Amino acid sequence: MSLWQRFTAPFRRAPKTPGPSGQVIPDQALWFQFQRIGGALTPHDVSSIIRAADTGDMRLLVDLANEMRQKDGHLQSVLQTRESALCGLGWELVLPGRTKKRSKAGRAPRGTAQMKVIESELRSHPGLYQLIAHLTGGVYYGYAVAETIWKVNGGRMVPDRFVCHSARRFGFRQDTGKFIWRDDNMAQDGVDFLAAYPDRFIVSQPRINGDVPCREGLVRVLMWLALFRNWAWSDWLKLAEIAWKPWRLAQYKKAASKADITDAAAILQGMTSSGSAVYPETIDITLKWPDGGTAGKGQGGPHESLLATAGAEMSKATLGQTLTTEQGSRGSQSLGKVHNEVRKDILWADAQHIGDVITKCLIEPMVRLNFGPTAPVPRFQFVTEDAADMVAFSTALEKLAPILAMPAEWARDKLGIPHPEEDDELVGEGVDVDVSDLETDPEADNDSEDEDEEAGEEEAA
Repeated sequence: MSLWQRFTAPFRRAPKTPGPSGQVIPDQALWFQFQRIGGALTPHDVSSIIRAADTGDMRLLVDLANEMRQKDGHLQSVLQTRESALCGLGWELVLPGRTKKRSKAGRAPRGTAQMKVIESELRSHPGLYQLIAHLTGGVYYGYAVAETIWKVNGGRMVPDRFVCHSARRFGFRQDTGKFIWRDDNMAQDGVDFLAAYPDRFIVSQPRINGDVPCREGLVRVLMWLALFRNWAWSDWLKLAEIAWKPWRLAQYKKAASKADITDAAAILQGMTSSGSAVYPETIDITLKWPDGGTAGKGQGGPHESLLATAGAEMSKATLGQTLTTEQGSRGSQSLGKVHNEVRKDILWADAQHIGDVITKCLIEPMVRLNFGPTAPVPRFQFVTEDAADMVAFSTALEKLAPILAMPAEWARDKLGIPHPEEDDELVGEGVDVDVSDLETDPEADNDSEDEDEEAGEEEAA
């Protein structure tokens, strides 16, 4: 056992079964949360880390990925841009089958009351923003895991908080490729936490490159680019350190002794800081200043070119384009708009995936735990369409209305205006704002399906 293992052995604890409101995956001591990889890395070292990740052990790869993100400002920028993009979007809950529409009798669709309860809980939850950003961060590592801590509030099971777990605490079984929880102090097979603790975890495993799950994510391509940039920075800084210092040359006569040669080397080293030297006549000291500017005609030379090229590759791998992060030598406003549309495509794909994850891992358990297994499950979806220009759109509607009948719900969706509810205070007048008898239409059907819907509404209320 190594010295480090003997030191940390008293702090190692096997995972315990959580209480009703405790965490399944407990908090860790700081020395278990990361391992410092360091800067003296060679391509062979990186390949060894990748090979370990290919066997399902993701810890060192995650540690290296985090260090690269901390060292490279461009990598941090593009990843943060993608992670925070969804957080800036609005979201809504939509019942299956586009049942936002009311029935012909004016009755709200079945499950509306339950949906309002869930939406109210989520909109008032302070941890939802961080949860969405954490789940979106799964595009980097290939997965992201958060844990839901439930509580009882007003007789309902609702999320108390979300615990966003580090990616290094998870891995894959070698024999089956199963996604597992595996801390340092656990057996290699780990714990199939999704099967062992249902309704407790929110897991995002996005499709990024189509490889096997343990090799998914942007981490491999971005890590190499970040390392190339890190090595280029290191070399460039070393070059900058000596760029405008004179070359110190010493020439000794054939008759010079080994001691004279050693003294000459020491003299050259000492001139770096003092700028002065005393030397015997058996040694000739020459100072030669560099000619001209830096390599590449003052433009930074190959180091700057390598940094810029690797940075552009990072932007393309993460955001699908470059002109929303750097101008480029041939950038233009029109081309930038085209690039931004590519970025929107990725945003919409992320929105679809994260919406599916939250629906499956959070909304569905909330519905099942509170309203039973047969209650309709609303879908969590982001509002990815830009709202129409209200002035231009309303002018077009005014001109089209006399000759073309249009559904009011479509117009509301285009303008981002919600349908008024019975207790809402109304502004203005419209053909569909009379909500006084939405729930009590005298011509409503009285078949068994409608009665079931009303019973469901009363139960939810």
